[in-house]
Amino acid sequence: MENVQVLIVGGGLAGISAALWCQRLGLACVLIEAEPTLGGQLQQIHNEIWDFPPHIYKNGQALLAELQQNRKLAQLDCRFSEELKSIDYKHKVVTTSKQHYHADYVIIATGVRPNTVPALAGSKRLLPPRFSTSAQAELFRQKKVLVIGGGDRALESTWNLSAFADKIWLIVRSDTFRARNEWVERVAQLSNVEVWMQSEAVGYRDEPAETVVEIRRTVAAVPASLTLAVDWILPRIGVRPVTGALASLHTDEHGYIVANTFQQSNLDWIYAIGDVTAGAAYASLSLALGQAMKAAKHISLRIKEN
Repeated sequence: MENVQVLIVGGGLAGISAALWCQRLGLACVLIEAEPTLGGQLQQIHNEIWDFPPHIYKNGQALLAELQQNRKLAQLDCRFSEELKSIDYKHKVVTTSKQHYHADYVIIATGVRPNTVPALAGSKRLLPPRFSTSAQAELFRQKKVLVIGGGDRALESTWNLSAFADKIWLIVRSDTFRARNEWVERVAQLSNVEVWMQSEAVGYRDEPAETVVEIRRTVAAVPASLTLAVDWILPRIGVRPVTGALASLHTDEHGYIVANTFQQSNLDWIYAIGDVTAGAAYASLSLALGQAMKAAKHISLRIKEN
């Protein structure tokens, strides 16, 4: 078993920032990341990042590339392909896919992962959640596409594909959009996009040339059930926090870890930062940075007081 002062779980921007702050404050930390590289959700941002001053970045990879030039990053103890499995809360023992740690403090920065549509699992025309509609839009040229979701990403994807696809159906389970008005207004102007509110995919049948998707609708004066024949299916139905190994931590109704003003969970030696605690409505790179600083600083102050 390895003793560590601060164990950081997650190598996205929040986790990286927390590690850099620990280094600056003289705290001995280890960062573990389930993937083979750092970056987390930055790897999946394919569009321009304009809300991270002072620069405007072409995409998440561009921001990550600049971050990797930071010489302090090379001095961090980062361990890759190491997944959190469980925490013995009584003895402060953290078990990963590779070893056991005894941690004085833990900072959870595990982030989020995309939601899926169970009713469509297995379809050969179902695109993966991390599919990029900006980088791979050519795949949709003159195709019929079903986009699922009512948030920013769903409508942004619809906008990106509209210049290539022959026809797009956008189905939204709710009766309102979660997306920003600018995206709603843009999509409303597209002649090859048909929007169906209060609709959800409930089944499918793969055929040689297309996939037939069964749609259930709850809108008055329209058929309760109908089918769409499409070439591709693109789910964009939001994200869920990665908290599978953290059952004893208090979460809100959406599963995000509840943290106090210092980013502490209900267990005062376990902190939560970034998307795993911010929730979808407030998720942002800038917030992740601030939370990382606050958690590391609070740990440092507690150690000094003791």
